[in-house]
Amino acid sequence: MKITKYIVCGLLGLLAGGACTTNFDEYNANPNQMDKGTIGPEGLLENLVFKGAECLLHRTWLLHGELVQYTVSTSSLNAYHRYIIPNGIPADHWATQFQWAATAQEMYELAVKREDPNCQAIALTMKALYLSNCTDGWGDIPFSEAFKGYEGVSKPKFDTQEEVYRGLYDLLEEANGLYDATRKLSTPAKDLLYNGDISKWRKFTNSLYLRLLMRCVNRDAELGVSERIRRIAENPATYPVFASNADNATLFYTGEPPFRNYFGTMTDTNFTSTGRAAADNIIQMMARSGDPRLAIYFVRSGDSWEGLPSGEPVDETTNLSGVAKLNKPLLGDYSSPFSLMKYDEVLFILSEVAQRGIVAGGTTQAEAWYKAAVKASISYWSGIDPSGNVVGDDVVEAFLNGVAYDGTLARIIGQKYIALFWVGFEAWNDYRRTGFPQLAIGNATSNGHTLPTRFEYPVNTAKTNPERYAEAVARMVETYGGGDTMTTPVWWSKQASGK
Repeated sequence: MKITKYIVCGLLGLLAGGACTTNFDEYNANPNQMDKGTIGPEGLLENLVFKGAECLLHRTWLLHGELVQYTVSTSSLNAYHRYIIPNGIPADHWATQFQWAATAQEMYELAVKREDPNCQAIALTMKALYLSNCTDGWGDIPFSEAFKGYEGVSKPKFDTQEEVYRGLYDLLEEANGLYDATRKLSTPAKDLLYNGDISKWRKFTNSLYLRLLMRCVNRDAELGVSERIRRIAENPATYPVFASNADNATLFYTGEPPFRNYFGTMTDTNFTSTGRAAADNIIQMMARSGDPRLAIYFVRSGDSWEGLPSGEPVDETTNLSGVAKLNKPLLGDYSSPFSLMKYDEVLFILSEVAQRGIVAGGTTQAEAWYKAAVKASISYWSGIDPSGNVVGDDVVEAFLNGVAYDGTLARIIGQKYIALFWVGFEAWNDYRRTGFPQLAIGNATSNGHTLPTRFEYPVNTAKTNPERYAEAVARMVETYGGGDTMTTPVWWSKQASGK
């Protein structure tokens, strides 16, 4: 049996600058190199989750924390927090997210042939997750013509982000309607997220749906976001979402090969001391409020909590004396878990939709969901803290009193920003969507002293699909007055929508 090309790439390991490096255009031209009928859909599930999440985990550490001031690179050779980002760094993210979306598409097609609705639904959910990461990073992307190389489509068009999001919603609606709780996975051990628990997969599908609906709240008129959100919120039996931390889409690595956290092989020094130190922004934000998660996320190095300033010159970001470090036993041990999405995010979304008046309940309901979100976040991180120290209820209540809900979106997103630590690119997405939290832009930043609003398309994509690339760039110029740069906004953003 031939081996699927996109699985092989995932198994090759992580290359310099990023995880599995591949070329999306190759997948579009030749997405399937296996012998049909020799593998079932569950045969793709294990790597679809494991390697896809691993790629996202790596970029959470490598790039996302640098953008949103969770971390600051301690190397004079790395200037991501100064917005000097070589094209190849986000290009790897583009490649791997498309790679695993292609695998999800193949899993879906196999599941259709096997008449397996649950595997169809799982595949659609993962495809939506990975393609949302692509459109959120770049804007317009290949979508409707993606993965159709076998139909002769080797140069797919770039759909507008509005079209992509309509398509993502369709994928998740279809997935939700496919789940059949009376049918079980034949090999639940291959399901590294939920061990074959179909009810939890369905909750993940609809929780992801809520995330992607909230992403486009500034485009309510175009996509009918409010109506869709109300339908989910008012029909929990039809659209179940996460109801506790037990539903989280979290990979709990065993620590045994091959199911190990990618950073397990990395030394503490390379992971944080000479890799990523704590940024002063998040350190001071958490220290001021007495946040009990501060000593879970980070390790204090002096008598007081200090971090490195983001976006400042090299001589201000390489002196590590007294600077807090990432907690490697928590985040980067062989068995350290990694989450694609958690219960607290759902609660913060619900708090926001109540605050915006999209659902009933007003301030009272928004506050209740806000408090529940903060508690859920603290409970999750306290529960996986390798030190074994448990954050008591009295500590949580005292903290909540200090960050009491004040009716503002800034307060909701401020706490959501802290809770989203180590969850892909979600804080960057919220920042571009809402403008919160307010981040001080460093004096040594590039990109016109503007926190990147998107990534530049991969050079290889521009070379291999030049006509379609040129169409996408021309559309950006016409719509936003900017081309393929890191200052042109994405369609759903606050900047582009004017909201």
